[in-house]
Amino acid sequence: MNQIKKVLKRKYLLHCLVFLVTFITCSGIYFSTLSYEVNIDGKDIGIVKNKKDVYRLIEEKKREIKKEFEKDVTISQKITFNRVRVGEDKITQIDRFKQNLNKVIDLSIKAYSININGKDIVYLKDKESAQKVLDNIKNYNIKSTDINKIKEIKFLEKVSVEEKEISISKLKSEKLAYEYLLNGTNDMQKYIVKSGDTVWDIAKKYDLKMDDIQKANPDININKLKINQEINITVPKSYLNVKIVELASYEETIPYETVYEETNALYKGEKKVKLEGIEGKRKVEAEIVKINGVVSSKNILKEEILSQVQDKVVLKGTKKRPSYMAYGVFSNPTRGKLTSRFGKRWGRIHTGIDIAAPKGTIIKAADGGTVTFSGTQSGYGKLVIIDHGNGYKTYYAHCSKLLVKKGDKVAKGQSIAKVGSTGRSTGNHLHFEVRKKGTPVNPLTYVKY
Repeated sequence: MNQIKKVLKRKYLLHCLVFLVTFITCSGIYFSTLSYEVNIDGKDIGIVKNKKDVYRLIEEKKREIKKEFEKDVTISQKITFNRVRVGEDKITQIDRFKQNLNKVIDLSIKAYSININGKDIVYLKDKESAQKVLDNIKNYNIKSTDINKIKEIKFLEKVSVEEKEISISKLKSEKLAYEYLLNGTNDMQKYIVKSGDTVWDIAKKYDLKMDDIQKANPDININKLKINQEINITVPKSYLNVKIVELASYEETIPYETVYEETNALYKGEKKVKLEGIEGKRKVEAEIVKINGVVSSKNILKEEILSQVQDKVVLKGTKKRPSYMAYGVFSNPTRGKLTSRFGKRWGRIHTGIDIAAPKGTIIKAADGGTVTFSGTQSGYGKLVIIDHGNGYKTYYAHCSKLLVKKGDKVAKGQSIAKVGSTGRSTGNHLHFEVRKKGTPVNPLTYVKY
């Protein structure tokens, strides 16, 4: 009897366990929802209860685009729905789902590309917008040119406007398309530094900022450029180049030439204008070719001389120059070391330069001329003064011996005295002065020591 009770008890417990498992399973199914995991081109964007919600959001987006561009909108992406059972808390809120959808969805419309040399460069919503952009680029290059004088205007590149189906994200406004085509891409060029170049000059020449040059040459100190050094220059390269052929009528001057006639009435090295030159004038009709507003070539079609040009005639001397005549260029009067300069010294003006040399060193005339003084003069000691006949005089002071006398005609480089220490002097040296129209000037402007 007890054995039968034990068997019945086990069966009862087993039935209870089966009931409990069944109840839990059914409860899970009852409290979960049949939903859809949405995937667009391999990207999960959320879980929704109803497929219709997804299609409704897509249609809303398509209507929005159609209203803006007045064109039919298509979607070429693959949308997949995977059936899942999830709790209510796993369903993606509609606003969140819409945000995810807008990030992933790629809608397409029929638009028009500006195709340059076989490559689509920019896309606009319609053909009229594309043509307007191209016309504006042409007009930009016309600028001040009289439209009535333009014979031809065209792009150097092969340009066409073509209908294409594209992603809405590739569309550009007229303004952005215009700026993009005009500015183009950056073209890296090489520049060889020339004598006198500074980074500021180079930047100005290419309409760049100095920072632009530094960025293109990160390993170079642009403030210490060397002649013949090669640097990078980043120059904007437009996608389109505009050629304009202009028929122009204008007046221009005709430059005169300088003709030389030899004459024995002037010394060698001397020149004298016999006849002043007069520029001529002519009226020109020409065909001018401009590329991007810059003149590329000019073809003269017709010209009319309005006034004749008159050449300038210059007489050129052939007569042998006397040795005592000045050349207008000074040479060093003696060999030695510069010990005192022109200017303030010891509270007063030093009117020349001092050149130290051993006693007896030869002093020579710095240029040809006439000796107007040869003798002793107060602080100068033994002194020679030469008038060069061109407004200049030279002084040679503190000499130990004078080799010329007043009135002598001396040639450039001729010996005129010897170095000494006469007058107000503290050692053997030559005190050398240059006076222009009576006023002392710095001799180092004319000679080098």
